[in-house]
Amino acid sequence: MYTDNLVFPCRRPGLRVLLKPLIIMKLIIAFLIVTVVQASAISKAQNVTIKAAPGSLEEVFNAIHQQTGYNFIYNSAMIKKSAPVNIDVNAKPLKETLDQVFADQPLGYVIEDQTIVVTKRAATAGPVTGTVTDATGATLPGVTVKVKGTNIVTSTDVSGKFHVNLPVGNEVLVFSFIGYKTQEIPASGQKNFSIKLEEGTSSLDEVVVIGYGVMKKRDLTGAIGTVKGADIAQNPVSNPIEALQGRVSGVDVERSSGQAGASPNITIRGTRTLNGGADPLYIVDGIQGASAANINPNDIENIEVLKDASSTAIYGSQAANGVIIITTKKAKAGSTQIDVNSYYGINGFASYPKPLMGDAWLQYQQDKYYAAHGSYATDIVAQLGLTPAAVDAINNKQYVDWVGETLKQGSQQNHHIAIRGGSEKVRGDFALGLIDEKGVYKGDEVKTYNSRSGAEVQFNKFILGGIRNSVTWKDGNTTNSRINKAYGILPLGTPYDADGNVNLTPLPGDPNTISPIANYQPGVYVSNSKNLNLSVNPYLIITPIKNLSIRSNLSVNYTWNRNGLFENERSYNVASLGSGGQKDASYATKMDYSYLWENIINYNFTINKDHNFGLTGITSYGDNRSETESIAGQGLDYDGFLFYDMGAVNLVTSKSTGYVQSNLASVAGRFNYNYKGKYLLEASWRIDGASQLVHKWSQFPSVSAGWNITEEKFMDQTKTWLSNLKLRAGWGSVGNSGGISPYSSQTQVTDSRNTTPLTLGGASQLPIYILTKAVSNPNLKWERSDNTNIGFDASFLRDRIQFSAEAYYTNTTGLLYNRNLPSTSGGFDAKTPYVITQNIGTSVNRGIELTASGLVLQKKGFTWNTSLTYTRADEKLTSLDLGNSVNAAGYIALNLFVGSPIKTVYGYKKVGIWQTSEATEAALYGAKPGDIKLATVPQVVNGVSDNGVHTYSANDRQIIGHQNPNWMGGWQNTFTYKGIDLTVYLTARFGQTLANASVLGYYNAVAQPVTYDYWTPNNPTNAFPQPTSGSTNNDYKTYGTSLTTVDGSYWKIKNLTLGYTLPVKWSQKVSIKNLRIYGTAYNPFIYTRNKMLKGVDPENGGADSFPLYKQIVFGINVSF
Repeated sequence: MYTDNLVFPCRRPGLRVLLKPLIIMKLIIAFLIVTVVQASAISKAQNVTIKAAPGSLEEVFNAIHQQTGYNFIYNSAMIKKSAPVNIDVNAKPLKETLDQVFADQPLGYVIEDQTIVVTKRAATAGPVTGTVTDATGATLPGVTVKVKGTNIVTSTDVSGKFHVNLPVGNEVLVFSFIGYKTQEIPASGQKNFSIKLEEGTSSLDEVVVIGYGVMKKRDLTGAIGTVKGADIAQNPVSNPIEALQGRVSGVDVERSSGQAGASPNITIRGTRTLNGGADPLYIVDGIQGASAANINPNDIENIEVLKDASSTAIYGSQAANGVIIITTKKAKAGSTQIDVNSYYGINGFASYPKPLMGDAWLQYQQDKYYAAHGSYATDIVAQLGLTPAAVDAINNKQYVDWVGETLKQGSQQNHHIAIRGGSEKVRGDFALGLIDEKGVYKGDEVKTYNSRSGAEVQFNKFILGGIRNSVTWKDGNTTNSRINKAYGILPLGTPYDADGNVNLTPLPGDPNTISPIANYQPGVYVSNSKNLNLSVNPYLIITPIKNLSIRSNLSVNYTWNRNGLFENERSYNVASLGSGGQKDASYATKMDYSYLWENIINYNFTINKDHNFGLTGITSYGDNRSETESIAGQGLDYDGFLFYDMGAVNLVTSKSTGYVQSNLASVAGRFNYNYKGKYLLEASWRIDGASQLVHKWSQFPSVSAGWNITEEKFMDQTKTWLSNLKLRAGWGSVGNSGGISPYSSQTQVTDSRNTTPLTLGGASQLPIYILTKAVSNPNLKWERSDNTNIGFDASFLRDRIQFSAEAYYTNTTGLLYNRNLPSTSGGFDAKTPYVITQNIGTSVNRGIELTASGLVLQKKGFTWNTSLTYTRADEKLTSLDLGNSVNAAGYIALNLFVGSPIKTVYGYKKVGIWQTSEATEAALYGAKPGDIKLATVPQVVNGVSDNGVHTYSANDRQIIGHQNPNWMGGWQNTFTYKGIDLTVYLTARFGQTLANASVLGYYNAVAQPVTYDYWTPNNPTNAFPQPTSGSTNNDYKTYGTSLTTVDGSYWKIKNLTLGYTLPVKWSQKVSIKNLRIYGTAYNPFIYTRNKMLKGVDPENGGADSFPLYKQIVFGINVSF
């Protein structure tokens, strides 16, 4: 079909705006058309229609080839002995058709990719023997020999010989050995074999995705880590980024919250910014700015992590924190494949210490009273402050473990189906997934529905067009019931009434004791969010001449988010306000819509066979817009409307709307050169123009080089054991765009509702707008990081063992921060001082990264693969321009110290507890036995040092650690044997300090954990001080942070998976290509160096809001 192109000349800006919806509609229609073509292509590739009555075997082969594109390989002499074929099939699957064709023939067949090999059918089965050699004739010991479709496996002995019994119906032998191509040999009645294995493609010839292109691994000059999709999908996570933990050196991933649907924190090569944003740039299928949270882990083919500036500079101002490139699975030419992946798991109870109960809790209350008064209480109502209702509960043994009542058992399930297929000219894919998570709090749950699809059409040898698109819908609820509420209430009363409803006040007659699980009652507290993300990405690739490609990408994204909150008078928050509490509700929406248009030209050419060049040119323009609106109020009359009837609130407490827009235009280029694969050179240059800045344009260059030493002649003698040795070095400059809002460089205004009226000419009135307290800064610039990286890669024994090492140094300038203006500038306000966003400091990051992997053992069907990563990093703030800041001391409050890490921990250092024998010495510090003993900082008084002997004060605070680990790593071991696979994966973080870990912050609470070993005269421990009531124990509220700042070092078994793959000969009987069942234990074991963290997962920094938990998962993978 031929269609003329219609061109609409447009000179009026207004008309251009009106045409934008038409353009979008055209894109959607085009997508629907291509999807239909895709479905047709899949159907064509899958089914065969033949009628031959009778016909020759070769005629049938030709018919199948015409319909499917599959090629046949056979011996003409064998075909002459074939019988005529009588067949009549209509739209039958290829395999079913072939089974019918060969049913009465003395022949068999084997399908390999798009080739059908015709074999002679063995008359009988039995033992076969043989010898395996390499291309030079040298025998190869340890070669795996497997009977295809079975679990029968053996290996060659030291002389390269093998012996295997061939069962009836299985006539193909599979020979595999590391560093050689896998070969499948039909037995065809033969009893003895001489097999010659060819050297296989080196892992260095694998293609790695880089910025705006691909490159062979052997030609890389930058620091890039790769993780395969199979390793991602093996973890029961909703966000695939969490599965990167410990798998790429230099990449720090932590799950900071156990909340359903929570995204992990990730930093690449440390923190180098104050508030410029530390998130890396995400690229999904070549499109910038996509969210990894919208991708089902089963959709991922592989993930590349670009770590150094020579790799990331091509992305300019957005790449200072590294780049993560995600490639999703796509259709390939050939038979259609359907993959089904499903698992269901239980989220176990979080490991949290139980509170003291019964007599132990009563003793705890008495110990608090004793510390304050020197004697134990004789009247627990008057002296301990317990109500008569509490005393009744004690007498009736009505103790409640509120921690246990708060934490519940959650679940997680993931169901995913994908269909992919097509031909060389048209291919398509479609995937649909559901992830359902229920956290360890009742009401904490998220359902995520996502679909990804695509189609690609090769119109002719010059033009290829395609489209990728995704839809994600999330529907989630959360709760504000937390662990801290469970420790903040007396462990007494009755949690539920006779009907099973939650008692708002578990102690009758005590309205001040509110149940921490009050929000678990249906309809009392509703916090719901819904999120829709749409992405449509059409592209066109033109190859007018050999080695020249021109690609144009258009990415259109739309995100809609709605958050609603309702809580009535029986909810925890409202009930805690007493009689003044009113029903609360709020409703907020946000829309983000953007487009990015990129054009990429690549040209590769060779001169004199040895000089290989690559040129890349890029233009890019992006537009991002966001709209927000929100309203909050109190005093609703009817609960049933929840937050959907905000017009009925009695009092509007807040309302707002907003709109922001930003643009980024870019031009970039890259040059690659290699000589005979030995000497490598790469250079890139990017120029970004940003609407946020007054000085809009910035340049980001990079250069790198590599030397493949093993390609030199003098290394020939080492090739028997040294497969590859390459040295690399690179330098680049990148920017951080995260800390500058669209209008940071401009003076902003706001409405004047809360402003004092102005009196002009005797009349008073409100101004229309007034200045906000965020002052413009026309000199604002991007943060810029200059990075130097050196590294080397080595592989041994035909790539059986691989190793790489990196060392890097990054200097970041222009750190962004909001600084208070001094009073001399007229901007001082005691309550809310004026602020200005400025570039105020510099930082340095350095570190080393090691990665090793290898095939440890391969023998008689048993294999053992291992991989290991190690990272040791250091960071520090090298300068900080405080200027005339009104609140320079505020930088200390924010733990910012020149010469120390950005995430420095600053506070009081606990060295123990003052003991009874130290009463005299304790008094010199304003303390007494049972109080916290702190390390002091010597003070100079009247020119004389006090040697640190003085009453504790804020001057005794000091740097006591940093939140980043000294080193971190991961270690994975995978064992396989006859269809059984076992994976053990460990991660570790050592040398980190948990700052103010709230999980340890319940000292002196109403209810105290049983694990808190506190001091008493009869228990002279050094763990926790003596609890007290009334006057505080040497002001533990001030010095208590020393109790919650601890060594957070740990290692854990992150993943333990046991699976079994059904033999092919069994699964094929039910038309299944592959079937695997498995069980996974996720986070099953944790070792913490600090005993105070026993039973607590320190990965989330000791937070108590949403604790981390263990999971047990059972799943199945099926391919058709």
